[in-house]
Amino acid sequence: MLFASEFMIQDELEAARKFLYYEMGYRTRSEQLTKTSEINLDYQEVVRYKNRFHKFDKESKGFITTVDVQSVLQSINIQIDENSLHEILSEVDLNKNGQVEIDEFLQLMSAVKKGQVSDSRLAILLKTAEESLDLRAPVSVDRSGGGV
Repeated sequence: MLFASEFMIQDELEAARKFLYYEMGYRTRSEQLTKTSEINLDYQEVVRYKNRFHKFDKESKGFITTVDVQSVLQSINIQIDENSLHEILSEVDLNKNGQVEIDEFLQLMSAVKKGQVSDSRLAILLKTAEESLDLRAPVSVDRSGGGV
């Protein structure tokens, strides 16, 4: 009976670990995202997510780094320390080169859509930043106090 109890305890501990790991957001489930993950988005979704990505990739390099994300976040008064930002990007950086390429981002967004990844901190961060950027209306020259 003791053997069965020990087995049950180990089984319950493993179930609890998986629950915390996957469902409570302790990780983004990046191990389910692989270099060969299929991108299953329709045309409009691809356009929308590319636009979101390009708000961070201002130089059109095809990838974003912590510097790119930090710059945008600072412009909307969101402060995040560099180590946390590295950790967030590394969850999506499938080839581990220190940057998130557009295809890695699209793979992430496709996985979010399919429900394979429900708590990606990068997806949440970029969406929040995009919404904040969109809310900021451009100031016309007439109202800025500058100009001729």
